[in-house]
Order: sequence, then C-alpha cells, then structure tokens
Amino acid sequence: MFPWPVNITANHTSNQDFEFLLLGLPGIHDIQRLLFVPFFFMFLVSLLGNVTVILVIAIEQSLWEPMYYIISILLLTDVIAAVTLLPQLLVILWLGEYSVYCTLCFAQMFFICFTGIMESSVLVLMSYDRYMAVCNPLRYAAIVTNTFIVKGSLVGIVRSFCVALSTTTFVSLLSYCTVNAVYNVYCEHTSVINIACSHTYFTDNIVYFIIYLIGIPDITLIGLSYYMILRAALRLKSAKALRKAFSTCSSHVFVMLAFYLPGVLSTLTSIFENKIPAYVRVLLSALYVASPPFLNPLIYGIKTKQIRQVILKHLRKASRLWGYNK
Repeated sequence: MFPWPVNITANHTSNQDFEFLLLGLPGIHDIQRLLFVPFFFMFLVSLLGNVTVILVIAIEQSLWEPMYYIISILLLTDVIAAVTLLPQLLVILWLGEYSVYCTLCFAQMFFICFTGIMESSVLVLMSYDRYMAVCNPLRYAAIVTNTFIVKGSLVGIVRSFCVALSTTTFVSLLSYCTVNAVYNVYCEHTSVINIACSHTYFTDNIVYFIIYLIGIPDITLIGLSYYMILRAALRLKSAKALRKAFSTCSSHVFVMLAFYLPGVLSTLTSIFENKIPAYVRVLLSALYVASPPFLNPLIYGIKTKQIRQVILKHLRKASRLWGYNK
C-alpha cells in the first residue's frame, strides 16, 4: 500500500523494465468500491448486449445490408474497448490499487487509442451511409455496397492502427521513475505522460494533436452530413416521409452523442484540471471508454425496429422451447 499522496522518487528507469501502479480515484479512494456495482453492470451489458446484436445481424438474412454491417463493425469495436478497460477497472475499484507491467500498460494505451479512433471512423462512415439513404436514395444501392463498406472499414483500421501505434511508441520511449504511481483506473495517455521523468513537446500535447487531426475533421464531416440530412428532411412534403427520415437517423445521432459527449467533457476537465476535482476527471475519462460499449447495443436494440423485432422473435422462440422442454 502506498500512502496518499504517493511520493515519486527521482531515480530514472534505464531499460523500461518497470511497473505502473494504478491508484484509482484520487480523493475518494475510501468509497470507490461503491462504483464497482454500476461498472460491473456496464461490463455485463457491454459484453452480452454487443455480442447479442452482432449474432442477430450475422444469423438473420434480412439484416444482411450495408447499414447493419456498419453497426456490426461499431459493436465489435465496442467489445474490444470493453474487454481492454473494464475488467482492470473493476479490479481497481474493488482492491483500491493495481500494479500493471509497463508492456501491458502500453498495450492497453494502444487498444484504447485504436478503438477510440476506429469508433470515430465508423461513425463518419455511418453518417455518410445515412446521408446517401436520405438525400440520394436512388443512388444508395449503387454507391453504398458491401465493397464500399469493406474499403471504408480498412481505411479506418489503417488510420487507427497508425495513430495508435505512433502515439503509444512515443509515450513508451519516455523515461520513467522507479515508482510510477498513476492516479487513474487505466493507462490513459495523459495520466501516464504526466508522471514521466522526461518530456517532449509532442508527447505533452499528443492528445491535442489527436483532437485536431482526427476528432475535429471527423466531427466536421459528421455535422455536415447531418446538416444535409436535416435540410433534405425538412423539404419533404409528406409527414410520413419526414418521420421516416428522422427515424432512420435517430439511433445514429444517439450513438454519436454517447461517444463524443463524454470525450468532450473528459477533454475539458483535462484543460481545467486545476479547477475540477481529480476524481471527476478520472471518472469522465473512464466513462469515455465505458459508455459507448454499454449504450450502443441498448440504443440499437431498442431504437432500430428491424433489430428489435428479430431479437424479440428469437426470445419468443427460446421461451417456447423452454416451456416445451419443461
């Protein structure tokens, strides 16, 4: 056990063979166990919900369409994010602190960065899919094909991999002290960089580079797509057609809010960290990674009529089989 606050010695590591000690939520260490139950519930829903929707799309031929393939890619990304973060988060909430080898810490940083950028990439692809469906329905089938989805996904994977690998590599090349106490529940880039004994301009501003080069362009493209969708929808003379246009986009709007809103709040708390309690920043940082895997299957399972109907059909079939076996 390390006393609070932890004093970090000035001795530097020379071979990068060391461990990080994740200390959890600063300031509320004594009551952080209370958060174990809600985050454990989020973990279960993240796994069961995402896997269920992915399997439903995989086995139901009526859902073999580009839009549902994009949803599957998004939910698969969420599964990776949930498995990467939540088990370790639960251990820290329950035990109070957790020691993680540096290689595993950097690997976690890579996957969290990769899944975050990949999710943003998929949301851009999804917004273009909805733009074509509403604004150019006659050309939709010719442009948004399975080949188009594969190419768009590969671009997203390559972009996410390159950014995640380069940023994680730069952070791993910094020198660290002999005691590396991180006041967080996972190996977040900012928290790890803050305890490094050496700093560079690039690593100190790495999060802002990602925001400027990835986040802002993606949000701009998504905003432009939905502006065009809204403008086209408001021109529809039929109330039924207008409702259909809004209905086909509402799920995706909720998904985007679930991803970008916690990210914006987490970034703002990092900028104004001197005015905000440290545990608030850590919680928002954890929610940024944990919220999309938890909310996305609920949003698509409830808001998307076709997916909801298929899930209910299989549940009714399972209940009849259960009743018959009994």
